[in-house]
Amino acid sequence: MTDTLRNYRFIERGLDYTFRFYPNGTVRIIDNATNAAIRPKDLSGPPLDFFARKKIQFIKHKLQLANSGAAG
Repeated sequence: MTDTLRNYRFIERGLDYTFRFYPNGTVRIIDNATNAAIRPKDLSGPPLDFFARKKIQFIKHKLQLANSGAAG
């Protein structure tokens, strides 16, 4: 994973969301059916679980980058 924009897609049970994680830590969630932005606090169930797992993965990667830069 590089320090660039990361896109992930969640498709399940009639839901189709794109999650965009930006290098500065912000995230944008788009409902692909309506092209509307979704707030993280509006998620529930499997989409919320997907978001949480990807956010944790993103944070772990940022910490690894910070630690490798500090060690060098």
